[in-house]
Amino acid sequence: MRVTAGSTLIDLDPGTSAAVDLDVINTGPVIDGITARVIGLPSRQVSTSPPVLALFPDATGRLTVNLGVPAAFPAGRHPVTVEIHSRQDGIAPEYLDLDLMVPTRAEHLLAVRPKIVRAHRTGRFVVTVTNSGNVRLEIALAATDPEKVITPQVTPERVQLEAGRSCDVLVEVRGPRMILGAELDRPVTVTATATVDGTSTDHPAELQVAPDVDAAGDEGGVPAQSVVLLLRQRPWITRGMLTALILLSIIALWAAVFLFGLREVFSADPPTKIAPASFFVATDIAPVAYTGAPGEPVPNGMMPKDGSMTSGLGGTIAGTVTATSSGEPVGRIQVDALRPTPDGTLVLAASSATQADGSYQVAGLFPASYLLRFRATGFNDVYYPGAADQAGAVPVLAASASVTPGINVVITGQPASIIGEVDLGDTQHVETTVVARATQGASAGQDVATTTTDDNNAYQLPGLPAPGVYELSFSAAGYQPSVVQTTVDAASQRIQPTLLLTAGPGQISGVVTGGTAPLGGATVTTTVAGKTVTTGTPTTGDVGRFVLGDLPTPATYVLTISGAGYGGTTVVVDLTAGQRRDDLAVSLASGTGQLNGVLVGTDGVGIGGAKVTVGGMANPPVTNTLTAGTIGAFSFAGLPAGASLTLTFDKEGYAPTTVPVQLGAATPPLTVTMADSLGRISGTVTDSGGAPISGATITATDGKRSWPVTSSSATPGSAAGSYVIAGLPIGAYTVTAADPSSLARTTLVTVTAGGQATADFSLPPDPATNPAGANSAGG
Repeated sequence: MRVTAGSTLIDLDPGTSAAVDLDVINTGPVIDGITARVIGLPSRQVSTSPPVLALFPDATGRLTVNLGVPAAFPAGRHPVTVEIHSRQDGIAPEYLDLDLMVPTRAEHLLAVRPKIVRAHRTGRFVVTVTNSGNVRLEIALAATDPEKVITPQVTPERVQLEAGRSCDVLVEVRGPRMILGAELDRPVTVTATATVDGTSTDHPAELQVAPDVDAAGDEGGVPAQSVVLLLRQRPWITRGMLTALILLSIIALWAAVFLFGLREVFSADPPTKIAPASFFVATDIAPVAYTGAPGEPVPNGMMPKDGSMTSGLGGTIAGTVTATSSGEPVGRIQVDALRPTPDGTLVLAASSATQADGSYQVAGLFPASYLLRFRATGFNDVYYPGAADQAGAVPVLAASASVTPGINVVITGQPASIIGEVDLGDTQHVETTVVARATQGASAGQDVATTTTDDNNAYQLPGLPAPGVYELSFSAAGYQPSVVQTTVDAASQRIQPTLLLTAGPGQISGVVTGGTAPLGGATVTTTVAGKTVTTGTPTTGDVGRFVLGDLPTPATYVLTISGAGYGGTTVVVDLTAGQRRDDLAVSLASGTGQLNGVLVGTDGVGIGGAKVTVGGMANPPVTNTLTAGTIGAFSFAGLPAGASLTLTFDKEGYAPTTVPVQLGAATPPLTVTMADSLGRISGTVTDSGGAPISGATITATDGKRSWPVTSSSATPGSAAGSYVIAGLPIGAYTVTAADPSSLARTTLVTVTAGGQATADFSLPPDPATNPAGANSAGG
């Protein structure tokens, strides 16, 4: 397989993608499937077309690799490697090195919420400033009023933003006081002027690069951004309200003229209708009132003073009850109509209760004046129009067969409290700030109470004006802000459900150096949620700087950093909730090292022909131990200095062996021992009298394969009747010893790796072939 590319230098603007065409030739004898992956860019930024390129032998095809970088990708030269794989076994992958040239892009955006605020005098806006480029910016904000009549204030006026980050800025606009008139729109222009930040301690001064933007007149070459806010200022007395007051005055004047005019016209006419005597029982006209003896029945036509009047005769008092805290209607408030007696005491004449909309009606009242008392559990008693006791109360006249409306009262509830807990997930404790903001009444939009959580992540907000609806905001370092809405009743304790805060994303960034100077072209790799994430350091611009963003927190990350011609290293970074580690400094040792050694068996004899693989590198080198000369010797050159490596040895008949190696400036030769993975069985074969038997057949079998040997004769170095069965895989074996003149014997033997099992046999004579021996044995 051969791979070529039209160009290895690719210009790629941030937030865009580019295609790289690879021409692949199948040099193998069979149909092959070619795939590719890119090392140095996140997998979500890379795609291939087609995903698998099918090629006949000697055929040429084109594989297109689409590369993309996010908008906040650092500027500079970024080396990436395309790894091309064949689906055929035994064919090593091909590697193609590319250079991505990412230009500097300095941009920022403004967004405002809300765009329009309607208020009497003061409006608050939140302006979100976003660094949409790929370099760090210092942004100055200023607010201007073209009419020069209002006072804008920006907090803070200057911010520093990393690439791809955002922050909120508060803009408070205060207009002149308006008593009368119509609503006026007062626009305010917020302008953000950005410059490339060259004062960051994370970047050496000589590495700062001016943005490649041609925008004359903009400070630092970065175009200024503006957004318009609108304060819709409304007067305290609007034109509509003024018109309504004039109309009411005209109507009242006409009503007065009509009322007094009719009275003068009809004053001389005799009455045409006489009210029954019982009507005057409820009045102060004593001569008409019935004063019979106790227990005597009421005469016909008269009514008692206690109780309600007949429908159509009694008076009604109506109105609405609202809360001091919220200004909203309050239901279930008891309304008592009290009638004063001559001795100054109050007698309950009638009572009612407010509906859900705060309205009430006390009906069936005798024509008289009453004091109205409003009370309920959790509220302070109040007398109309707003007195705390009877002394400050104002009587209300109930007229016969009519309704006295507009008897409205504001009632004050006793303070309430809110308690609850915050769930921070795996984090034990982080101080959380809890703020209660009113959503109703005169203090709507204002912070009423603020507290922090204790060591158990619990909080309490006491002394809240009630009843009311509150917006609870939760903020903690490293966690995303959360807002919930809750309602409290008067004199109540609201137990708020436990709130789960979500940890914010974390970031790990820093600089890779090759000793003293920043190192471009280095590869930084870690694992996120089981997937490998890889990035690189640019060779121009912010040389050596890397960024791993959008990392789930809290978590522990293991970073592997390596570079061509440098030793690799590993760094463990712990991130708390939402933490940003921007101060990581990694130094790689430069140069290459050499490693020599010898592989021996447990007997100290060199083992030749073993495969040796170096682990811990992107493309692990492989060699074999020598089979001639210094048997078992091996050697590697060009290894990264200072790297932590592993050596793995493989050979048939031996157990695989792996040893760790820390490559230093001068690593001494290694001696590695490799154990035999095969076992053996040995023993002796004798007759019933103990004499050795030479030439006996001993066979070991595992049920699939057999290993036969013959017992030896007496020779120097071996005893007569002895045998050895070597090279047996581990497992259980059936071993049988047989001789033509003797009866066969069988036994079970277990073989272990590198072990030696023993099986001795004593064979009795065969009666069929050796009668004398049998008789002798039997005697």
